[in-house]
Amino acid sequence: MPRLPSLGGSVRGYISFLIVLAALGLFVAAAALLAEPHSYSNEKAISVMRTEHIERNVKENIVQAASYGMRAGADAYDLAVPPEMRVPQEREAVIREAAYASLAQLGADLWDEDYEVQVWCGYTTSAELDALPKKMRDAGRVQACATCQSIASPMCSSFIQITQVAPYGTGLEDSILLKGPEPPNPILSGVVGISVYSSKYDVAGVSVFPVGEVIR
Repeated sequence: MPRLPSLGGSVRGYISFLIVLAALGLFVAAAALLAEPHSYSNEKAISVMRTEHIERNVKENIVQAASYGMRAGADAYDLAVPPEMRVPQEREAVIREAAYASLAQLGADLWDEDYEVQVWCGYTTSAELDALPKKMRDAGRVQACATCQSIASPMCSSFIQITQVAPYGTGLEDSILLKGPEPPNPILSGVVGISVYSSKYDVAGVSVFPVGEVIR
């Protein structure tokens, strides 16, 4: 039986080199496949954190805007009207109008170039709020609840509940609650809310301003 010719040392070395090179290529490819989901996971987590940060930032600005407007309205009325001529209902109306005008400016602010933000008011349910982030991602744009309006809508002025300082009211100082009048249906809540959406990161978030939080 004829013998196969033996391979020279240089040929065997070359073949070994090719095998090692192929194995290295497979390792690099496998490592890349493992790294991609990890990288995507990190990016997603960061985008969610940014969304939550924007929501907190907007809430802080809501407090500042409402407080500034309330104080500006109260000061303007108190300076213009002598104490003996002040009417609680008129004073409350001036405060509400000033607070509303201040809050309405939030609708025009650009919070983050990668995110759309909408501040709104209206009546909604917890089920609708839970479903709203997916609804925004499916639609590809920021949205409020179905019957809600932009904070700049005149309807939202009725979501500013004012307690005046004595003797015009029962408070130790002027204060505001952001909540709607009693809804016709008890399952509904009248709230001021924040919707955040990013098409770049395919992430959305919704939060509402606590109805029991007093703004002074």
